Amino acid sequence: MRRIFSMSAVGSRTNGVQRATSRSRFVPQFRREVCEVINRIRAAYGPVPMKAVADQPEVKAAEATIEQAARLVYSGLENVEVWRGALVVYELTWMSALKKVRPSDKSAA
Repeated sequence: MRRIFSMSAVGSRTNGVQRATSRSRFVPQFRREVCEVINRIRAAYGPVPMKAVADQPEVKAAEATIEQAARLVYSGLENVEVWRGALVVYELTWMSALKKVRPSDKSAA
């Protein structure tokens, strides 16, 4: 999985030390929350290859949204609930895509 946001912006503004301190508290939180979501997605997919879904436009858009939300929270322009909302949409997008590619459980009558 790609990095969600760049660490290069830490301390790049005039009040860099203060921003870096407040920003750095989000990094472990973001990492943990992303890992939890990815683990749930992987568990749900089981034997279904995730690659079959990864390039779908809606999945790409959901990935871009969580990246943008992380940047906004990290820069102080939004609160962490924006990040969590984007992460929920990301997970729901993957789960919706799974329904489209999972083989039907219906047995032939």
